[in-house]
Amino acid sequence: MHGDETSADDATEFIGRTAATGSAEALEPGMQLGPYLIRSVLGEGGMGRVYLAEQLRPVHRDVALKLIREQVASPLARAYFDVERQALAQMQHPAIAQVFDAGTTEQGYPYLAMEVVEGVPITRFCREQQLGRDARLALFARVCHGVQHAHQKGIIHRDLKPANVLVRRVDGTPMPKIIDFGIAIGGIADAGSGVAASTTSSDRAGTTLYMSPEQALQPARGIDTRSDVYSLGVMLYEVLTDADASALNSVAHHSTRAPQQTLLAAIDSNADADGAPDSSALLAAARRLPPELRAILRKALAIERTERYDSAAALADDLERFREQRPVKALPPTRWYLARKFVARHRLGLGATMLVALALVAGTLLALRGLAMARQEAAKAERVSGFVRSMLAGIDPDRARGMDNRLLRSILDAAADRASRELAAQPDVRAEIERTIASSYSSLGEFALAGSHFDAAVAAAREARLPPAASADIASQRALGLNAAGHSRDALDAAEAAFALVADLPADDRGRLLVESRLASIERDAGRLDAARARYARVIEQQEKVLGSDDEATLESEQGLAIADFLAGRFADARPRLQRLIATYRAHRGAEDIKTVGAQVSLAVLENEDEHPAQAVELLAPLLPVVEKVYGVEHPRTLVVVMNLGSALRSVTRYDEARPYYLRALELARKLYGDRAPRTLMAEGNLSLMLRDAGDLAEAERHARFVADNAEKAFGDNPYRAAMYRGYATVLTAMGRYADAERELDRAWSVFTSAPGYGPDHPRAQEVVDSYVALYDAWKKPDKKSEWAARKHAAAAAG
Repeated sequence: MHGDETSADDATEFIGRTAATGSAEALEPGMQLGPYLIRSVLGEGGMGRVYLAEQLRPVHRDVALKLIREQVASPLARAYFDVERQALAQMQHPAIAQVFDAGTTEQGYPYLAMEVVEGVPITRFCREQQLGRDARLALFARVCHGVQHAHQKGIIHRDLKPANVLVRRVDGTPMPKIIDFGIAIGGIADAGSGVAASTTSSDRAGTTLYMSPEQALQPARGIDTRSDVYSLGVMLYEVLTDADASALNSVAHHSTRAPQQTLLAAIDSNADADGAPDSSALLAAARRLPPELRAILRKALAIERTERYDSAAALADDLERFREQRPVKALPPTRWYLARKFVARHRLGLGATMLVALALVAGTLLALRGLAMARQEAAKAERVSGFVRSMLAGIDPDRARGMDNRLLRSILDAAADRASRELAAQPDVRAEIERTIASSYSSLGEFALAGSHFDAAVAAAREARLPPAASADIASQRALGLNAAGHSRDALDAAEAAFALVADLPADDRGRLLVESRLASIERDAGRLDAARARYARVIEQQEKVLGSDDEATLESEQGLAIADFLAGRFADARPRLQRLIATYRAHRGAEDIKTVGAQVSLAVLENEDEHPAQAVELLAPLLPVVEKVYGVEHPRTLVVVMNLGSALRSVTRYDEARPYYLRALELARKLYGDRAPRTLMAEGNLSLMLRDAGDLAEAERHARFVADNAEKAFGDNPYRAAMYRGYATVLTAMGRYADAERELDRAWSVFTSAPGYGPDHPRAQEVVDSYVALYDAWKKPDKKSEWAARKHAAAAAG
């Protein structure tokens, strides 16, 4: 979530102890800027100072708060600033540090509240981790894709350098985070002076060594995204050579060339550096690179920007071409070059061909017999491996059809023990077996065991050097396991890291589509409804083209989109989609198949949310015994049905029937997830509402208060936490504690109205409006009641 949840006053005023001078550099620990409490100084650069701060509302979290030195002093500058802050807030990419909020102090100094990023500068990471060349290129390509994402949002970084690209390992894979877009937003500071935004003084902000020639000029020429491409080129030089590009300053001092020309000279294997003291080190570092990488560097670092790569994505593409032994665009496509790359790409195949030819000369019959035996053994091994995988996968409760789960667990435990011991020397096979075991444990609701085997599968895939799509498939299944266990934030990080492995594959690649669909489901459960819905729509469009509309993967994505739609209040879009899914599953898989049942449960939840509880009861009541038979009485999927059946019964005022379901759901959620997990809080919040309606206000308040007190920690940025505040408010209203109820409703309204994918007209927000009307009616405040009733009518008219 972004920082627009605060009011305009919150975003601009200093509260408490503030600086006497009013300068942009006067913040000290203990001071407060709007909702941000300053803790310490993290760093300082040419454009401003960065502080570690604590955001106090509407969520508690640590942020990196950057205060820009230049003021936004005019209405035109303010307009540029508002456009820029919106663009920054819209950036959502695994390689970019999230910008939560942007605003100005009362003196007009811009500030940014950003994600606190752990990691070390990319050049230091490569050295300390002793990454090989291929790993460095893969890492740098991820950086380029992050820069490309910013460019697509209209943002030029202007200060790309190793210190602003921090790297840490996520599931063993080096993952970069680009930080400090404050240079970009600083570009609006002079916009009111009559100078075009592209030629403000901030175009020269940045670090001289990494500046493009046009950015380094005085006065600066209007810059574009190719200026960032140049900065990427300088960083790429350092990443590939382990040389320190700062040596250029001393080289240039003894040379007639500018630093940019000096770097090009170092890359050119036939050039000298005018005899400067450090020229030999620069030349030696560059000359160790293959000619293709030197050509890529020359193109990225061209003095004339028209000769550079036209985008960061184009630079990433050439790096991937080099890694895959394909011809790079930076070199002319001569016949000799294309033929050489073909031989390099197919060296093993051509070598095998030569061996076969020699074997034919030495003894054709012997070679053919050996080849046939090898194929026979390979086919037999694959059949055995496939048989074992299918047997373990058969432990899924949907396939076991009510078999005693204790027997299933004993089979899995034995398989898991043998896999770790007997497949140690075969990491590719072990990865598949461990993944199958993990999926089976997850289907049984054994999330801790599933997590350990998913981790083992990821490690085995890394050891086996499986292709990106295969590794991403396993990693994304691990993310689903984390999500099922209630660890939504960890799941989202893992899903984004998994997708990064396949992000460069074609948009219609089947493996990429599978991983991206799983990422969408986790984004949805984390409350990122707009992002999830957009991702699902892209995936489904490609899946229908490649796989067909009735393919299993397409149907999974369709159901995911339907759930995201009704969570976003788009019931009219979700209902027909779910009805089609139910008909398709019933026709192909049968009425009791878990896919059919799952789609029916989703439709029942939709009907209950859309105020059709009687229909929800009719759908859910016959499904519960089916789910209990297939999964058992203590399974997460059983919990979903029990919880929603209780909610539907309460909605039709059948409180005595509803109460046992609520109590059972809370007990089971605590057993599966713990006392303060999101799903447990939802079950306890539902129980408090049932107790409220049944007249047991003291017990209702006890449960609702516990839920509201723990919602922020459990749900984090997920806007659904606001439903917990509203529920508590309705209990307080029933008790006559009107001021306390108003406080909780204010919290809920603030979250729902400012969260992406929600807003004041969303059904969840309108539920808060209804609660305000009920509160002020009971409180005898007719003016307030009329004010909120008018909002309700306005939303209804707009709808």
